[in-house]
Amino acid sequence: MQDQGGTRQTEELPACARCGGAHRAGDPCTSPGLTLAFGGAPAPAPAAGAGAAVAPAPVDPLIGSRVGSFDIVRLLGRGGMGTVYLAEHPVIGSRVAVKFLHESMASDPAVVARFYDEARAVNLIGHENIVGIYDLSMLPPNRYFFVMEYLEGETLQALLRAGPVDPGVARDVLLQMCDALQCAHEHGVVHRDLKPENVFLVQRRGKAHFVKLADFGIAKLRVKGATGRTQAGFIVGTPEYMAPEQCEDGVIDARTDVYALGVMAFELATGRLPFQGKTVTQLLLAHMKEKPPAPSSLAPVSRELETAILRALEKDPARRFPDMTSLAEALRRAPAAPARTVLTPAPPPAAAAALPTPAVAPPPAPDLSVDVLSPGRAPERLPVVELTRGGIFLRAEKSLPALRARVKLALGHPSLRAKLEIEGEVVRHVTPAEAEAWRSAPGFAVQFASPTPEARAAIGALADEVRRDTPRPAAPPSAAAVDARLALLEARRSDTHYAFLALAPDAEFSEIRRAIRAAREELEALRARPLAPAQPGRATALLARVEAAQDALGTPAARLAYDARRGNAGGIGRCLAAGVPAPLVQARRRELLAEKPERAAEAQRQLARAEVARKLGNADAAAQAYEAALAADPLDVAAHEAYAAFLRRGRGA
Repeated sequence: MQDQGGTRQTEELPACARCGGAHRAGDPCTSPGLTLAFGGAPAPAPAAGAGAAVAPAPVDPLIGSRVGSFDIVRLLGRGGMGTVYLAEHPVIGSRVAVKFLHESMASDPAVVARFYDEARAVNLIGHENIVGIYDLSMLPPNRYFFVMEYLEGETLQALLRAGPVDPGVARDVLLQMCDALQCAHEHGVVHRDLKPENVFLVQRRGKAHFVKLADFGIAKLRVKGATGRTQAGFIVGTPEYMAPEQCEDGVIDARTDVYALGVMAFELATGRLPFQGKTVTQLLLAHMKEKPPAPSSLAPVSRELETAILRALEKDPARRFPDMTSLAEALRRAPAAPARTVLTPAPPPAAAAALPTPAVAPPPAPDLSVDVLSPGRAPERLPVVELTRGGIFLRAEKSLPALRARVKLALGHPSLRAKLEIEGEVVRHVTPAEAEAWRSAPGFAVQFASPTPEARAAIGALADEVRRDTPRPAAPPSAAAVDARLALLEARRSDTHYAFLALAPDAEFSEIRRAIRAAREELEALRARPLAPAQPGRATALLARVEAAQDALGTPAARLAYDARRGNAGGIGRCLAAGVPAPLVQARRRELLAEKPERAAEAQRQLARAEVARKLGNADAAAQAYEAALAADPLDVAAHEAYAAFLRRGRGA
């Protein structure tokens, strides 16, 4: 059954006569599959016996009310912990979901804290495959709520109920979840309640099954001093997907989520759960004691996929995959369908799937206008190269605003009822020469600075709209065009990982993940449906290069070591921001300075020069000296902080 936090406990409760679910008398009614419903079906109506009179539904006082800047439109669904509503901004027109904590739970400080922890955990991660949360507040006297991304689609549970899931779709969904959960684990968040009901599938970026992982209501934040254990005697999770350590109040870590994802992979591959029982107790004992059946005994499953699933389902956490990246690699190595399955023939080369061929200068987003507003100057309209929830990249070749400068932007689009004005900070320059080397567009990137909840919601909806509107190549490339693309990648094979992936040296981790995913999908598609005989072998060799880049740049700890050896202070800054433990930074710094002790003296000399230049008001000389100091000693955290403070002050205050 579900407890007050949206979790399962071992207590057996009677079925409710209204909703059919099991809960305590007086608790809000729930419905299976509606633990979270953002854009899915409306809330269930109470069941009535044959011939019984159905009482009129009570009027919901929240419908039509104003929450912050949003109007509550309708109820979306109810769960064990909260109720979710659709809300809309009356001017901008952006739509969000608003989740209210049940009133009956608002008097329990522990439940309120858990409700807040969900918003905190999600905002800490900030991954594209995790539902976004925009605001957290309360309506007097005790209606706690948070505002989150509105999603239109279906849950993975609904997809499973519809029948067998295509193996390619299943693998794609699992890989997206691996990527999202790896990011969560790197930020110290363990989900602890993975199940198909918490995986939302939407149409985005040309994908019909773009994953949005939701419901972090019982997520565990791994903070200093935490043991990973729950309150004594309190078991959280959903019995069908709980790892053995959850069943017996053991230590919870990333491998707990690996187990749950293994259960979901088993279910996607076979159409049934690995363990079944009539009671919660039977399920918990099965997870702890029983060996799961071989997936291939239940459905056509490849040997590689079966091996990956069974390793994820090991009882001992030490025998499972150590992290989601390792599980993802095992899933990628498994063919989408077993060898004995009869596959439909691949289309001829002329009808093969189009291989993306990135242009040197990406086209601007259609119908999206952005004016840069400067005091005393007419608005300057610039083309948009990319818009995300966190920022925007504008194409420009001259008159770039200074790094760390504050700018005001006005965004216009047919989907907006009024222009959206937002402030941001210039965080990157790309010169024409760099753009040519990185196969990108020249210009500058702006990171949005603390937008309001309604602005964040509008930006998120606008980013999705722009991606849908972006024109795509109408015709597949020729064999010659593919050969040229492969030759370009092969020419960059001996370069740094950043140059190989066409990334700036200070790229954000989200950019690195996107670039690696795009390169992997491009090369795997080519290997599966080549346009020329030699292309599969060339693609395979390049895939090995992509995996090397993944190993070196995919996690903050690995990237820290890679960038330290190359003196890449910008990349190290990203690692520090991602929360690399201080002892690891110090250890890497000691190793670096032990190899070349002269680095420390050079760094101190440059820092002294930077301080003198700053006091004299010579901002350019100070910036050059700071950068030289960090190139010499890139793991000096104090130097990073001093340079960041210098930039925040406006390069010379």
